Amino acid sequence: MGKKKHSFRHFISKLTIALVLSLLFPAGISAAEKPEDMDEDTWMRLQDNVLEYGELEERIQNFNPTLQQIVKSINDSYDDLRDNIVDYQEASNDFQWLYEQAMDEGDYMSAAMYQINRKITMSMSKRYLQEEKRKNTVIDRSTRQYRKIFTSSCQQLMLAYNKMAVNQATLEKQVELYGALASMSGTQNAIGMNVSVDVLSAQNQMYSAQTSLATLNDQMASLKSSLLLMTGWDYNSNVTIGAVPRTEVSELDAIDLEADKAIAPGYNYTVLSIKNAAPNDMDGDGKYENKDYKARERGVDQAKQQLSITLDDLYLTLYEKKASLQAAQTAFQAAQLKWDSANRKYQMGMLGRAEYLGEEIAYYAAKGAYESADLDLTQAMLNYYWGVHGLGELAELAEEMG
Repeated sequence: MGKKKHSFRHFISKLTIALVLSLLFPAGISAAEKPEDMDEDTWMRLQDNVLEYGELEERIQNFNPTLQQIVKSINDSYDDLRDNIVDYQEASNDFQWLYEQAMDEGDYMSAAMYQINRKITMSMSKRYLQEEKRKNTVIDRSTRQYRKIFTSSCQQLMLAYNKMAVNQATLEKQVELYGALASMSGTQNAIGMNVSVDVLSAQNQMYSAQTSLATLNDQMASLKSSLLLMTGWDYNSNVTIGAVPRTEVSELDAIDLEADKAIAPGYNYTVLSIKNAAPNDMDGDGKYENKDYKARERGVDQAKQQLSITLDDLYLTLYEKKASLQAAQTAFQAAQLKWDSANRKYQMGMLGRAEYLGEEIAYYAAKGAYESADLDLTQAMLNYYWGVHGLGELAELAEEMG
């Protein structure tokens, strides 16, 4: 069996790489220009200071500082290419003029030389023109892996931010409710209806929630800054982070694991690098032999096997998260019923204020757990998608016994 590699530590590692790449170049290297195939409304939405989950890929492609620098470098090189095209075209025109002059003067030897030179410059111009037409292809190939890494990392960041927002809302409600309990307990204690230990308990719970909330707020601010940097904003920009759409459980039924295993090696960068690398010269004689190529093939086969194990693990995690979501949903539905009952009883005077607040705390805790479980399933779906489409790590193979 393979060891699971897609841990939170793995995510942080990928995120760190992506963030470091983004920080290699300052944001706003040059003003981004609207792509020719993008409508004006879409372009404006990308810059409306609300970062939506569905905008991440286009925001990264058009505003990420690392990608901007790569595209700028390629464009600069093609600017030089354009200069060469112009120079050769001008030289071709000059040789044509000299050819005509030589023909008019009867200098056929010089005319022949000018004609040859004109054909050479025209040929060079055509070659550069053909290369210029490849610019978009060069840009696409040069940025494809970076786009995937940044998109995956930003999706993970937005998921983490949304999950923190769920915890934030739960903690804010706990601070409010425990504060109310502490105040109420204190008032009751003053008239001999309670004991001081109840006041201290409510206060301690309130202080604990306040401390957790302050820590969480700091973490959210740091995470948001990283997300903004990678999507091309300044780290402290006044940008609202949008919600992550929930995953429909029915989407799991549409997954064909065996079909995905078949196509995944063609996307996976680790497998491709092994496949495309020169074989190891096992004899060290500077010559590649049949056994060297066969050894490389075995390496590719092993990498494919490791990737297959990774996808098995990711697929299993999907159903584990589905089960967790269903359990959290059931618990939330039960909490909803209790909360509805508590509201009715409280309005009828059949439930005390303390008991009512306790039910409210339990309701919001169950609600937060359900929303978190929903985001966990979305994250598992995301991990599986990128595992298939190039970013899956190769699982470690268990050592053979014997």
